[in-house]
Amino acid sequence: MVQIHAPPFMIFNRFWRFLAPLIPLPSLILGMSTAQTAQYRLSALKIELAPQEPFTVLAIANTGNVPLDFKVRVQQWQQRATGEDELHLLPANSLELVAFPNLLHLPVGGRAEIRIGHRLPAADVERTYRLLVAEIPPAPQGIGSETRLVTVHSLPVFIKPAVIRRQGQLLNAQVQQGTLQMTVSNRGNVHIEADQITIRGLAENGQQLFELRPQREYVLAGVTRPLMPMPLPQDQCAAVRSLQIVLDIAANPPTTQIERPTGVCR
Repeated sequence: MVQIHAPPFMIFNRFWRFLAPLIPLPSLILGMSTAQTAQYRLSALKIELAPQEPFTVLAIANTGNVPLDFKVRVQQWQQRATGEDELHLLPANSLELVAFPNLLHLPVGGRAEIRIGHRLPAADVERTYRLLVAEIPPAPQGIGSETRLVTVHSLPVFIKPAVIRRQGQLLNAQVQQGTLQMTVSNRGNVHIEADQITIRGLAENGQQLFELRPQREYVLAGVTRPLMPMPLPQDQCAAVRSLQIVLDIAANPPTTQIERPTGVCR
């Protein structure tokens, strides 16, 4: 049986007793695993809430062969122009964004749900948080006992505004030594994900030689920040004469092009 250690959020708890049966449990997605045999799965790697859908659940399952303990906390999340995150831990009794329960014990094969919700009024700009699901290290079993690494998942949580406006721009796209560098300016009121960008390498005759997407990064509303440099395929890069870069967030997506008659990677 799964043991849940719950804080005294009685009003929130009573509300969830009514609401929880109405929310389907999502299918499980493989999460990270620790060294040795501790393994677990999370049902999502990103959480999105809306004014009409202010609550959801995150399922966690112990798929390894050792019991696991977790602590759950919530952080406010903002970004600097340099791309660095600014994180501020919410007090455990805060009702700004509630994750309940905040302590979990999962025996082998056990499964539990973390209920996540808010009662904030609709805002003009998306609210952003990070949900920390941290494995608690097991107590030492004595001299000579093995040390096991533990993991911390930091899941983005987005509370959407009442009216969504998606607007962005690609800036300063350039290739240096076979690596693409660019900046994304988010002028909308919701986040942009870097994997919404498509990069196509085109030969001199217009033939597409490759298509890539950056690894997932987030550019929050109102932020202009550089993305991580992206290496281009070296086996095809010499034949590329132009790079087409598309930010697919709207019907007429922002597009930029890098043209080099002698080769993009030179």
